[in-house]
Amino acid sequence: MYKKAWLALFILALGGCRIVSQQELADLQTPPNPHMSDIDRTWQDKIVPQIVDHARPADELMKALRAAKDFDSACQSLGYRSQSENPCIFYVSVVGKIENINTASRSGKMTLRMQNGDSIIVQTGPILRGTLLRDSYKGASYADFNDQVLFGEYGRAINERAVKMIQAAQLQTGETTEVIGIFSAWDIPTSLPQITPAKITRAEKP
Repeated sequence: MYKKAWLALFILALGGCRIVSQQELADLQTPPNPHMSDIDRTWQDKIVPQIVDHARPADELMKALRAAKDFDSACQSLGYRSQSENPCIFYVSVVGKIENINTASRSGKMTLRMQNGDSIIVQTGPILRGTLLRDSYKGASYADFNDQVLFGEYGRAINERAVKMIQAAQLQTGETTEVIGIFSAWDIPTSLPQITPAKITRAEKP
């Protein structure tokens, strides 16, 4: 009798089970990143417009930074920091003539010469160093993700969209270009740091 009861329970248990695919099993073990589902639209409609809206011309930004009472007040009024342990991120726009484009390294860079004679370094990839584009976005933070791996994936996906934008710009030495992007700092910079771009367009010669 006991064997028959055990067999009945076993059959009922089997009836409530189903076979799952390897992908479903992987998703159960590591839930998919919900922020990745519409990353193209997030980049185009949210991240880029936010950086463009907050960007200040380089000369204006540097002047305001030097006039600030201290770095913390400068960050609060001119930049953005998602967490206290992170550097402050500043939004900037520069216009200059492309003097050089380094394509020998996968962490490529270009040099812009502004009208005032200053040289600016801009990341061009195809590998963009750091996660500044992710960290500059006010619409998502580490608290929105399950773990560091998902947050890292999100940052890499954003950088990939930026690289596609850079490649589509078809940069050429000698052209005058406007770059809108970001840089980070731990203190008031004495000169404009390396910029990670969010938008690059050809501009008329200043």
